[in-house]
Amino acid sequence: PDSRFIGFLVGGKVMKIEAAGGPPQTLCEVPGDLIGGSWNRDGVIIFGTAIGGLFRVSQAGGVAARLTTPDERHGELGHLRPWFLPDGRHFLYVSHTRNPEAAGIYLATLDGQERKRLVATHQAGAYAPPAAGSQNGHLLFLREGTLMALPLDARRFEPAGEPFPVAEQVGSFLALEFFSVSANGVLAYRNGAAARGSQLVWFDRQGKSLGVFGPPGDYRSGPTLSPDGTRVAVGQLDTGTAGNRQVWVLDVARGVPTRFTFDSVEDQFPAWSPNGTRLVFASNRGPGFGIYQKDFSGSGKEELLLQSGLPVTPNDWSPDGRYLLYSAPGPTGRTELWVLPAAGGTPHDGKPVPYLQGPYNEQQGQFSPDGRWIAYASDETGSYQVYVQSFPSGAGKFRVSTAGGAQPRWRRDGKEIFYIGADGRLTAVDVKTEPRFEAGAPQALFDSKIVAGFLAATFHYDVAADGKRFLVDTVATGSAASAPKPITVIINWQAAAKR
Repeated sequence: PDSRFIGFLVGGKVMKIEAAGGPPQTLCEVPGDLIGGSWNRDGVIIFGTAIGGLFRVSQAGGVAARLTTPDERHGELGHLRPWFLPDGRHFLYVSHTRNPEAAGIYLATLDGQERKRLVATHQAGAYAPPAAGSQNGHLLFLREGTLMALPLDARRFEPAGEPFPVAEQVGSFLALEFFSVSANGVLAYRNGAAARGSQLVWFDRQGKSLGVFGPPGDYRSGPTLSPDGTRVAVGQLDTGTAGNRQVWVLDVARGVPTRFTFDSVEDQFPAWSPNGTRLVFASNRGPGFGIYQKDFSGSGKEELLLQSGLPVTPNDWSPDGRYLLYSAPGPTGRTELWVLPAAGGTPHDGKPVPYLQGPYNEQQGQFSPDGRWIAYASDETGSYQVYVQSFPSGAGKFRVSTAGGAQPRWRRDGKEIFYIGADGRLTAVDVKTEPRFEAGAPQALFDSKIVAGFLAATFHYDVAADGKRFLVDTVATGSAASAPKPITVIINWQAAAKR
């Protein structure tokens, strides 16, 4: 608030740095993904977590204290994007929930008084203080691309009227708002649709485009090629079910998409069985989270393989079909790799066992074609790198990447590992798995231009069996995502709204 410091969140840490320059200072550590923060004039910093509630810490640093707890009865997962109101005691935040009916922007206080929902929305909001001569401030929030303003009593922060539209076609992405409002009545917002507008494209090893694949979409996980290379599974945003993600399958020969899941919840992160007859995927259908499998023919019912209280992400199936590798948050909030043993070829009779646990994030596990090794991404060095470790013992660890890497994939014969470098380039490494593991020098192939960036929690490319072609989720040329987004500024927007 005094403009001397900039606060920021990175790698599970709340940090600050002097605006005039200097080394960053760690204020506290909190496990998990930190999403949004706010700083009041009394030196209190609050911040949100994707899986968990809000936390607070002093601007001088210390141990983070829990401020709010998600209501599991209403499907809440986390509290995001807090925003202090002018009195420094009240604050706003957005509820991250499995239940669309409970989503909204809530009002709460530092002293823990009962919270209340102010508006129903999936997006975060911002507070604009009263204009000169007015008794009311305004809560600005998004509703289906329209920026709305709800009058709020400036002393009690109670609704003092009905919400009204301020601007249309305002961009957003998940719980992030693409608008900002100042204390002196200036509003700025970025236009553009929420969809990322991605396109699956085939590339050769030199980065030459071999043609687009399938229609443009808003792909959120995948693409994942079937073992025989004839089909591709993806997770795609479904605008018909309140922005939830569903699993789709595309025929490689024709690029024709077919919907595979049909729920009004989140179904994503598909992974093929070794024989290509089934797909496993993650879902948040209640209660909690789970991994499900379904026969590709569509004739069979969806079968629950694993129930969990925390989000789980299927990574890969072992070549012999005996193990399902998945990632999930551990007790510390860091992502861990787990194995679900199979019985009779389907992983539903065994109990999950940990493969990699520790103080670091370890994710994106992939079995080697011979099933003796697992490639994965870990941030144990402070930045993500690709490693290979033996299976099932979890010993004999080798680092594959040298300058950052994530999203590892094996060539079908096990002689190469591919990954996305920290610079976004798709990189290849020659490897040997017999009689012991050996890795050569990384060779950058081409700029992948993937939509999600190399640190995505899931994969946004796959490689053909021969290692000569790559199917990459790229920004669609000419889409809303690739077009420049104009920024509109309105001076004294409250007066303009009254007119």
